Amino acid sequence: MNKIITLITVSVPLFFFTGCGSKATDNQNDKPVNVYTTNPVSNGLMETRVYTSAVEEGKSVNLGFKIGGQIKRLTVKEGDVVRKGQIIGYLDDTDYSLQVQQLEAQYNQMTSEMKRLDEMFQRNNIAPNDYEKARAGFEQLRASLELTRNQVKYARLEAPTSGYIVERYMEEGEMTGAGTPIYKIVDNSGLETSVAIPSSIYGKRGDLAFCTGNSPVIGENDFPLDVINFVPDADNNSLFRLRLKIPASMQGKLLPGMNITVNLNFNKTDNDNSFTIPSRSIFERNGKEYVWVVNDSTLSAQEIQRVGSHHGKNSTVTGLKGNESIVAVGVHHLSDGEKVKVVGDINSIEK
Repeated sequence: MNKIITLITVSVPLFFFTGCGSKATDNQNDKPVNVYTTNPVSNGLMETRVYTSAVEEGKSVNLGFKIGGQIKRLTVKEGDVVRKGQIIGYLDDTDYSLQVQQLEAQYNQMTSEMKRLDEMFQRNNIAPNDYEKARAGFEQLRASLELTRNQVKYARLEAPTSGYIVERYMEEGEMTGAGTPIYKIVDNSGLETSVAIPSSIYGKRGDLAFCTGNSPVIGENDFPLDVINFVPDADNNSLFRLRLKIPASMQGKLLPGMNITVNLNFNKTDNDNSFTIPSRSIFERNGKEYVWVVNDSTLSAQEIQRVGSHHGKNSTVTGLKGNESIVAVGVHHLSDGEKVKVVGDINSIEK
């Protein structure tokens, strides 16, 4: 009987100390996570609509010689970049050059003759009618000479603008007529894009404040887009077309056929507001997007709707009031109700 009592007495302290050790472990797991936060920045009365579009040729030109003849040499091929004023083709100008020499000889001879006739006319030694006929013949010869000289110049094909060759229609040795296309050249500096917009957006065209574009090919920064015009005729799907000009600074970076994101920013006429937040503060759950809001050191997920560009460092969103403190980084390793410690504003360490 005494042995049994002794065993029970010893067991109680062991159980007590085991329980204390478990509690200490739980306290260690409750240590708050350090987070950096930020505040939503109001966009004022601005609404952004996002469309996917493609880069289009702003201006293309079919380029040919102004005169006919046999093609002597073509200096560029499809895909080559050319500069404005660059000579990109030659015709055989032998006959034109010989004709220039012949007319120059006649012109030089006629110039000497006209000096003599001028003196005779001043002394009234030649009838006015005869003098006018000689003067008219001289001017006609001068015009013929200039025309033939121009034909020699026209035997060289000059690029009218900087761009690149997309097609070459003829080859060296072939005969070509005046104006027959030899090349198709695209002006890179005139790239455009267009988006199809519904009637509800077309009706708000007067509220369009500015437009921007973005492409992952050139990085995260947006570039401005200038409105060329709104095409007033709707297509079979009741969609209107908005044409936009891509800036010359994108020349060589964007090419026809590349996809871009187009952001149309409208001045709002309602009371809804949108905010700018860091894109990395957004996480996805079950097909929806959220941010972590910190309330009294506790996290709660707040659903948002992203309406701006998805490629930049920042995103435009709705669904926030604007006074929230949201977690700026490391959002994918947090959970609802988790305790956190705010160690600073993300903007203060990124300046």
